[in-house]
Amino acid sequence: MARNMPDVPDGFRPLADAGAFVDLVGPLHVGPEQVIGVRIEDRHLNRGGAAMGGFLATLVDAALGRAIRAEADGDATTATVSLTTDYLRAAPAGAWLEARTEVERIGGRLAFADCSVTADGKEAVRARAVFAIRTGDGG
Repeated sequence: MARNMPDVPDGFRPLADAGAFVDLVGPLHVGPEQVIGVRIEDRHLNRGGAAMGGFLATLVDAALGRAIRAEADGDATTATVSLTTDYLRAAPAGAWLEARTEVERIGGRLAFADCSVTADGKEAVRARAVFAIRTGDGG
């Protein structure tokens, strides 16, 4: 079974201000190149002993939203419009997950981005999303 106290690879630090919901499923960490990481704990598991799909989708959603906000102008906020998540393999208990994002395009009020999540270095999830962007001027 997974450890309930996550050990974190060097170069990662706790992700601050991720939001109350993400705090419930975390702790999430941010590492080199803004990669988001988390250790799969017992509470993240489904009945089969692998990470629950909803937990993985939450990780993807948080990583994509953070990446888009970082590339958007000013103090923009984001909201998920569409999230397509493909589960490629089981992510086992105790595995270290890393979510890597690529913002494809930000145009007007929409942003398009991709995310790949690896479990101990093997791709487990691939996702594509569209986010709405609201800027401080109400746009």
